[in-house]
Amino acid sequence: MFPAMVLAAAFSSQQCWDIFDGALRHNAQGAHPAYISYEERISVTGDDLPILYSLAHVDYRDDGTARVLDQRFDYLPIYTHHAEPGPPELGPYGKARSLWLPLEGARDLPVITSVHVLGNITCNVADIEEYKGHRSYRLVFGNLAQNKPAIKAIWIDVASQDVWKLIVSGYINFVDANQAPPLADFQVELGYAGPFLVVNHVVWQLRQREYSQYANYFGEYTLSGFTFPNRLPSNYFEPGP
Repeated sequence: MFPAMVLAAAFSSQQCWDIFDGALRHNAQGAHPAYISYEERISVTGDDLPILYSLAHVDYRDDGTARVLDQRFDYLPIYTHHAEPGPPELGPYGKARSLWLPLEGARDLPVITSVHVLGNITCNVADIEEYKGHRSYRLVFGNLAQNKPAIKAIWIDVASQDVWKLIVSGYINFVDANQAPPLADFQVELGYAGPFLVVNHVVWQLRQREYSQYANYFGEYTLSGFTFPNRLPSNYFEPGP
């Protein structure tokens, strides 16, 4: 019997969901900065030819608002709730974190039982592997809807419950496209910057039919230079007069 088959037999679906839920709870309980500032390099190619290259400075607020200074737009500030390619940290975000924390007044009470509502999505521990020096569970999710964004795989530290990598599907929006945006797989990598676990690298690939042939697209985002200001001016995330 192959090692992967032995491993799959060793972990039940319930244990897989317990590992996943534990990582989300660990992330919700961890310290989260009110503001994250970082530099971003954006690159998109089509059939190995450059389509887009840009540099940007992003200031991100914990409620999901971002102030972006992008080379493509002469570094004029853009205010958005949809930072490209996404937030610089993992969810749950903002007030949603409280859903993963013990209720006030019940933090020291013993847990009698833990209840899961099983849906259609399956969760399997595909492997325990070394990922960039971290012994990690690799969870793989199945029975996913083919036309909706979803988490496909996640690497979770066996010891710390930190998330080091995800594969998620998401939409690629083409300018002036006359059809629904296609789904592509995004590989999201994380690492520590000071005391905080942040997203530092994202890539996606897409094979898209165009007329009678196909085009192969590749996108890459590199996030660096993280700082965590204690405060920023109250009007910093609002358009000027």
